[in-house]
Amino acid sequence: MDKLAIIEQIHKNSNLLSLPQVLSEILEEVGKEDFSADALVNIILKDPSLTSRILRMANSSFYHRYSEIKTVNQAISLMGVTTVKCLALSSSIFHQGKTFEDVNVNHKDLFGYILSVAAASKKIALAVSYPSPEEAFISGLLLDIGLLFLFHHYPKEYNRIINKEVKANSLCEAEEKVFDIDHTEIGLEMANIWKIPEEIKDTIYKHHDLSRDDDTLHNIAKLAVLLTKDHFSGFEMSIEERLNNINEITKRLSITKQKVDEISGSLLMETFEIASFLGVDIGNIEDMLIKANQEIWGTYLVVENLFKERQELTKSLLKEEHARGAVESKNIAIATLSHYLNNAVMAIYGRTQIMRMMMNKNNTEKVIEQLPETMDKIDNSVKKIIAVLNEIKKVSPLDHQKFDSMSKAMNIDDLIEKRMEKITFGSHSSSSLAAKR
Repeated sequence: MDKLAIIEQIHKNSNLLSLPQVLSEILEEVGKEDFSADALVNIILKDPSLTSRILRMANSSFYHRYSEIKTVNQAISLMGVTTVKCLALSSSIFHQGKTFEDVNVNHKDLFGYILSVAAASKKIALAVSYPSPEEAFISGLLLDIGLLFLFHHYPKEYNRIINKEVKANSLCEAEEKVFDIDHTEIGLEMANIWKIPEEIKDTIYKHHDLSRDDDTLHNIAKLAVLLTKDHFSGFEMSIEERLNNINEITKRLSITKQKVDEISGSLLMETFEIASFLGVDIGNIEDMLIKANQEIWGTYLVVENLFKERQELTKSLLKEEHARGAVESKNIAIATLSHYLNNAVMAIYGRTQIMRMMMNKNNTEKVIEQLPETMDKIDNSVKKIIAVLNEIKKVSPLDHQKFDSMSKAMNIDDLIEKRMEKITFGSHSSSSLAAKR
């Protein structure tokens, strides 16, 4: 493919993503010099589905309103024309129907990822007191419009990337090899045509660029992407690289690791809430939790291997009589591992809370029958990770720790088991839930 040909197609094609007539009219009206809010309201009212989504968002917890927003006029006054325009755009993209059926991706995974990035962007913006969290939220929704353009116009070529026929270290690198352009630059070109605000356009273009950048909105988007699992592309950073990038960007945003952990642990619930008021199908809670479980166990195996490596390194350090420089490097590695374990704990516990919330809310026998065993496994994982984390904290400062023997220093399995026996989560186990039935 040729980059210039694709850019030329973007600028010549007035129907970039088969957008509905109502949205085309919205974009045209907002772009007029003599723009009329009343005319915009009349256009929106032609589409009952879009009207409903805009009113649901205006009345969502995002805006913390005490009085109900009942009209589109009120919603526009509350959210602003730019937010309404971008919401209409993103909502239309999420309801493409058959547009992406020729691409080998799970559409629920794709849309779930996009909504999760938007949810993370909003929560990070609030955490750092960004003056316009709506802008961060809309940026998150629109970050991957270039990706959707490629799915829509070049499904056959994009399947080469999805099917791993292209050797690359990242999704953007693979796109460059196939199309001579990646989805971030395509997104920028599309945003120019749709007259998206400058700050959001720049964020779309730079959301995968992890080089030094002091722009707050850019860093909010970058952190949101790093905190969100991409289940559809097949490209993934190593754990160490992802952690290093997260740590770097949190420093730029002056946000604490504890707050990042809290945001990460609440994303699943937040994503479902956004999907609800946008009317986007991202799957049911059971499917999402199964995927989360698989990811958790995969993560746990990686952490377990890292922990074994740590034990071997500790033995070596003890034999070398706690060489000062090596111990300091070791402590840095342990601190990083402790942070990663804490992230895993927050993610797992957040998912168990969501499961319980959904079971209590739906109160269906089917959900209750299927989930108790899964809940027990997740709770057991939480116990084990917490126990390992506590044991790591206990033995981390090896240069100050005294051991009676090498075997006592290295054999911590019994200590972990004892710690797990003492950890309880109150009366919320799946067995107690089953008993209530």
